[in-house]
Amino acid sequence: MSLFDLSGKIAVVTGSTKGIGRGIAEQLVAHGAKVVISSRTEADCKLAVEEINEAAGSEVARYATCDLDDRADIERFAKDAIAAFGKVDLLVSNAAALAFIGPAEDTPEEQFTRVLNTNVHHNFRLCNAFRDALATTRGSLILIGSIAGHSPGYNLFSYGASKAAVAHMTRSLADEYVKQGIRVNCVSPGFIRSYTSGPIFEQEEALGAIVSSIPLRRPGEPEDIAGAVIFLASAAGSYVVGQTIIVDGGRGGGCPPPPPTQNQSAARGAT
Repeated sequence: MSLFDLSGKIAVVTGSTKGIGRGIAEQLVAHGAKVVISSRTEADCKLAVEEINEAAGSEVARYATCDLDDRADIERFAKDAIAAFGKVDLLVSNAAALAFIGPAEDTPEEQFTRVLNTNVHHNFRLCNAFRDALATTRGSLILIGSIAGHSPGYNLFSYGASKAAVAHMTRSLADEYVKQGIRVNCVSPGFIRSYTSGPIFEQEEALGAIVSSIPLRRPGEPEDIAGAVIFLASAAGSYVVGQTIIVDGGRGGGCPPPPPTQNQSAARGAT
């Protein structure tokens, strides 16, 4: 158990009030860490913190709001998140934007720009905002990518391009940050039961097509992604630097059609 023990560690997880981020936060607590919950909506953050603390029977979670779409908000968020427990040992950069689903040629310019800004540029600024704090604790930074960044996903051109950049950013930042004792790695989920994928679970035919393409013959759960995060954040992963772990049930490719409709997805975040 000591290999996966995170007792005394403080983690910040962006986009952690629901879906994959929430699953990661809950498993970090289960393995001994305290967590700073984050999303753009304060009410969602408060509710998540209340539920996690109630389940734990102690104050293991606090929150700091952040809208990753807002570049100016990132520095303020980093200060608040670090101040929540006085230090940070782990940053899980999970929040992302999935602004458009459709053919590449139909991608609106403003949506393409938003996805690249949020998922690449703003995530990079987020990493830099926590760099000194992570150097102080010789901590770990884990970026959440996507299988769509490794193999083209149906109608996911801009999102896939942004997540491919996240995978490359992981390697580049790892080479630089390791000089300060910070380990940078990436976890790339496949088809996971989450807030974003929710509409697919309401479509029997669509869900069946996807599950039949996965060797394990089941969708992933947030806990499956959390398991990879726990490994990378703990002593078990202490010699792993600059790597991307693909967690997709063995499929090795982007999600097959049919996806959720454009209207269903455009209003959703990617966490």
